[in-house]
Amino acid sequence: MKETPSTYQFIAAIAAISFFVPFTVLMAKQLLKNRMFVWFAVYWLLAGVVNLLYYSETFTSSPIMVVTGRLYNLADAPFMLFILYKTSHIESIKNSIKKMLPAFLWAALLITIITRLQDYAETLMVGMGLGIILMYIIWIIIHYIRGIRHENAAYSMQLIYYALLFEYGVSVVTFIYNYILPEQSALQDIFLIYNLSTIIAVSVASYGLVNYEEKPVITKKNSNKKPREAEITFL
Repeated sequence: MKETPSTYQFIAAIAAISFFVPFTVLMAKQLLKNRMFVWFAVYWLLAGVVNLLYYSETFTSSPIMVVTGRLYNLADAPFMLFILYKTSHIESIKNSIKKMLPAFLWAALLITIITRLQDYAETLMVGMGLGIILMYIIWIIIHYIRGIRHENAAYSMQLIYYALLFEYGVSVVTFIYNYILPEQSALQDIFLIYNLSTIIAVSVASYGLVNYEEKPVITKKNSNKKPREAEITFL
C-alpha cells in the first residue's frame, strides 16, 4: 500500500481533533446541563476516541482494531436513533423511533445469529441503519422548516441536524465504496472524504453551539407596598 500523502495526514489529524470541539464548547459555555446538546456532543466525542485509537501503531497492528471498527460501525445507527429519541420533542417522531429502535435491534440480532456476522451481514445492517437515520433526520428538519421557529435553541438544533444530514449523506458515498465496491476504490481517498465531511459537519454543529445563548430568567420582585401606597405611586 502506498504511503499516505502528508496533506491527507494533516486533514485526518484536524478531523480527529474536531470531534472533541462540540463537547469543549459546551464546557466553555457551561452548557453541560443542556441534555439535548450533550447527547450530540457525546456522540462526536466517542467517535473522536475511536479515531484516535487508529493513530496508535499498537492498536492498528492488533486484531482488536478490526473488532472495534466493526462494533463501532454496527453500533452507530442504534446509538444515533437513541439520541434522536432523547432529543426530539416531536411526538410523532418519538413514537416512531420508539417502535423502530427495538425492531432494528431485533433484526440485527437475528441477522447476526443466522449469518454469524459475515461481511455481507455487516453491509446489510450498516446500510439499513444509514437509511433509517437519514429518514429521521430529514423528517426532523422538515418539521423545523415548517414550524418556522426562530428561537435560539431551535436555531442551534437546526444547525446540528443540518450537520448530521451532511455527515450521514456523505456516509452514503463512503458506504458504497467501502462496502459495495471496495475493489474499485482507493482507501486513502475514502478516508479523505470521511475526514473532510467530519470537519465540515462538526464545524457547522459547533457554530450552532457557539451562537447559543440561554435566556436569563426574569424574576418578579415582590412589592411590600400597601395597595394604597402603590396606587399613589402609580398616579
